[in-house]
Amino acid sequence: MNLRESVGIALGGIRANKLRSFLTLLGTIIGVASVIAVVSFVEGMNKFVTDKLLNAGANVFVVDKYGFIGSEEAFEAARRRPDVTLDDADDLRLGIRNASMVVGEAEGNTSVHYRDHVLKGVSVHGRGAGYDVVDDIAIGEGRHLTEFDDRRREPVCVIGPEVAEELFANVDPIGHRIRIGVQDFEVVGLTQAKGKLFGITQDRFVTIPVRTFQKFFQERGSFSIAVKSDDESSLPLAEQEARNIMRARRHQRPGQPDLFGITTSETWLELYHKLTGGIFIVTIGVAAISLLVGGIVIMNIMLVSVTERTREIGIRKALGARRHDILAQFLVESTTLSLAGGVIGILLGAGLALGVGAVSPLPAAVSLPAVLLGVIMSTGVGVFFGSYPAVRAARLDPIDALRHE
Repeated sequence: MNLRESVGIALGGIRANKLRSFLTLLGTIIGVASVIAVVSFVEGMNKFVTDKLLNAGANVFVVDKYGFIGSEEAFEAARRRPDVTLDDADDLRLGIRNASMVVGEAEGNTSVHYRDHVLKGVSVHGRGAGYDVVDDIAIGEGRHLTEFDDRRREPVCVIGPEVAEELFANVDPIGHRIRIGVQDFEVVGLTQAKGKLFGITQDRFVTIPVRTFQKFFQERGSFSIAVKSDDESSLPLAEQEARNIMRARRHQRPGQPDLFGITTSETWLELYHKLTGGIFIVTIGVAAISLLVGGIVIMNIMLVSVTERTREIGIRKALGARRHDILAQFLVESTTLSLAGGVIGILLGAGLALGVGAVSPLPAAVSLPAVLLGVIMSTGVGVFFGSYPAVRAARLDPIDALRHE
């Protein structure tokens, strides 16, 4: 009997016993569907997070007071460091030869007013010139903030599309004055929409010059400094230059720990992968349990099949079938059963992932490696759990098999 005939017998058995076949394959279907869905979500999240973290390029790092904090002790130690100031930003701008952009940054949160319209909880960004490159922000109308605005501490602002829509409705906001906190600012720019990140809007903000922010909202306190190197290859050089300048400004001797922090996009990517790696492994483990259960069910059904077809096996051996022929037939049948469940599971898992991605902010990406993983797992389950029934069938004595009723 050849491979095609064995596959045909297996598919015929599935068609002849639809309910039993479905219950047999249910564990494999659930296990493979779970793995495909999880892998699709993880790949979608990885791509999404990577794109968002590296939206301004992989050659951006941030200098601030805290850096990456991994423990309460590290946080308490960082609190005692000197604040990062806009004077630090000016020195970095003048001293880093491998940087194309150095931008002072600050963050706040307050209410924004226009006539009788009030928005609460609006993010206020203080930014130096060049923030549009570092933050990956495109202007829709008007203009971006400039170095002149920053040095003169001008009361001007650029607003996000959501702020413009809620405050101005169908009115062009450019040239109008809004109140941010207790100060009036002229709107000089409106950015293009960036949409939502994990369901959180990125368009509900106002951006003002960072020195204007310092004047009205943060006379004291620490700032952040975003540095964009000339390219990815010069990033380590720019980091080292920034570290040398900051250490010199703090009069630090060789061997002393930095009194500031430097973080890159890669830092946050590594943290993200550490956090999601454990979740991914646990979820795959749970899905593997479903595959194990499905494999045991397939083995049980194949043992029943061997018992039901004992006389058939005896006739085949009497007609000249060898052990490896019987072994191959039952292995092909168990693998076909498992693979059929795997194909259904792949379709179900991919459909689930894409469906959830279409109606929610959770990204998903079905890839060829994920599909191949589903095929390999289902095939492996069929071969592994079908081996014992196949060996048992192959070892049957033809005389005893022919006497079986």
